[in-house]
Amino acid sequence: MKKFTILFLSAIFIFSCNKKDPAPTCTKSAASISGSYKITAMTYKADAASSEADVFSLLDACEKDDIYTFQQNGTYQLKDAGLVCNPSDDDNGTWSVSGNTMMVDGDDASIENFDCNTLVLVNTDTQTPGDKFKITLTRQ
Repeated sequence: MKKFTILFLSAIFIFSCNKKDPAPTCTKSAASISGSYKITAMTYKADAASSEADVFSLLDACEKDDIYTFQQNGTYQLKDAGLVCNPSDDDNGTWSVSGNTMMVDGDDASIENFDCNTLVLVNTDTQTPGDKFKITLTRQ
């Protein structure tokens, strides 16, 4: 009986150890994307033969710290946070998500990546193969 008790307690100890929780799955939906973001990178590629150019470095300092807040109800606010531009860049509008596409004020972009923290959107020109504008937003 003693051996059984020791085996039983050992089994409980082994199987009761905490296991790592699986990484959260980040669905491409209004519920999971909604939140506040800051643009952390922007690139532009004119065509398939050209390399990506850093566009983020061309922004004014007062534009680099703006906060975009996407609400679950399909509206967003742009807050000219930190260093304020003159005049302020505060704005608002509408947004939605459908599959791998995010639409902001009627302009659509493909969701290239979303990991619950970073959202990468790519807008491509259907008339010029390889022409793409990529924006990386990081959750705040």
